[in-house]
Amino acid sequence: MPLPPDANPGPSFKTRLLRRLDGLITAQRVRVYSLMLIAAYILGAVGWMASMRHGLDPLGKPLGADFIIFYAASSLALKGQAAAAYMPAIVLAAERAAVAASRGLFLWCYPPTFQLMILPLALLPYKAALAAWLGVSLALYLATIRLISRARRAWLFALAFPAVFLCAMQGQNGFLTTFLLGGGLLWLDRRPWLAGVLIGLLIYKPQFGLILPLLLIATGRWRTVLAAAASGGALMAAATALFGAEAWRGFFSVLPSVSHNLSAGLLPLSKVPSLFAALRLLGAPDGLSLGVNLMVGLAAAVATLIAWLRPGPLPLKAGLAVLATLLLTPYAFDYDLVLLAVPLGVLAEHVRSHPLPVGGPALLALGFASPVLMAPLSTGLHLQLMPLVLMALFGLTWRILAEPALTHTIVAAAAP
Repeated sequence: MPLPPDANPGPSFKTRLLRRLDGLITAQRVRVYSLMLIAAYILGAVGWMASMRHGLDPLGKPLGADFIIFYAASSLALKGQAAAAYMPAIVLAAERAAVAASRGLFLWCYPPTFQLMILPLALLPYKAALAAWLGVSLALYLATIRLISRARRAWLFALAFPAVFLCAMQGQNGFLTTFLLGGGLLWLDRRPWLAGVLIGLLIYKPQFGLILPLLLIATGRWRTVLAAAASGGALMAAATALFGAEAWRGFFSVLPSVSHNLSAGLLPLSKVPSLFAALRLLGAPDGLSLGVNLMVGLAAAVATLIAWLRPGPLPLKAGLAVLATLLLTPYAFDYDLVLLAVPLGVLAEHVRSHPLPVGGPALLALGFASPVLMAPLSTGLHLQLMPLVLMALFGLTWRILAEPALTHTIVAAAAP
C-alpha cells in the first residue's frame, strides 16, 4: 500500500550526507584552496632546497631524487655505454659522478627507448638538466590540460593537483606520461595521426598502453593504429641502432628482479596505487593479489570497450580509458597519478554544462586530494585506498556516459 504524501520519508541519510558534502565544493573554495596549495608547494620546495647539504636533501637523496637515474642513464648513453645502465655497479658510479655525495643506488629499469628519449639530459649540468626536464615536461602536461578545458582557471587547478607536486619533487616522468596517454586519447578525433604518434611513444611505459590497441581496433581508428605502430617501431629501431641489441638484453635481464622486488614488498607499496599493492599490504598472497588485480582490471577494460562502442563524448571516454589503465596495471607509483588529471579534468569540464549525480562533486574532491593522502594512510594503517578511489571515479564516469539524456544529446548534435 503506497504511503500518503505526508508520510514520505524523504532522502536517506546517505543522500543527505552526500548532498551536504557536495555543498562544500564551491567554485570560490576550489579557487582559493588551489592558490593556497600552489603557494604551499612553492614554499615547501624552496624550504626543501634550502635544507640541502652537500647536494643531498634531508632524506639523504639528491635534488630531484629519482631524476639522478635519468641523468646517469643519459650520461652512460652519451659515452656509448647505454647497456651499462642496467649494471648496478656502473650506474652507481655514474650517479656519484653526477652528485658526488650520493650514496643510495637508483636502478635503471626502463627500456632503451626511454634512454633515447632522455639522451640529451647529460649534456647539461645536473641541476640545469633537472630544471629543463621538469620545465619541458610540465609544459606538455599543461598542454594536455588545455585540450580538456580552455577555462581560464583550468591551469590553476592543474598546477594545484597534489600529484603534480609529488612528480616534480621526485624529478619523475608523470608529466610526460600524461601528455602521451592523455594527449593521444584526446586528439583521436581531431588529429588521429598525431594521436597515434603520441600513443606509439608511450612504449617507454608499456604497462600504460595495454588496453589501447583493443580500443583503437574495436572502434576502427586505423590511421591512429598505423601511426602508433610506426612511431613505436621507429623509436625501437632507433634505440637498437644507436645502443645495440645489448641494451635490450640488459633491459630484459632486469625485469625479473623488478617483478620480484614488487612481489616481495621491497618496493615502497605505500606509493603503489594498485589493487595488487593494497592486497599485499593486507597480507594477501602474491598470486591472489595479482589475480584479483587482473580480474578487476580486465572487467574495467571490458566496460571501457563497451562505453567506447556507444555514442558519447570523447573526453569522457578518454578519462574512462585512463582510469581503466590505472586499474589494470599492478605496477605504478604515486608520480604516475598525474594521469588522474585527465579523468578529473574531463569530469570537471562536464560539470560546467551538466550536473553530476549526488556525491559526484565530493568524489572529485577526494580524487583530487587522494595522491597526497595515499602514502600516509598506507604507511600508518596499511590500507591502500587509492584503488577504491579509482573504482569510484570509474563508476561515476561510466554512469555519466550511460545516461540516456547525454546519449540523446550527442546523437541529436551529430544529426544533419
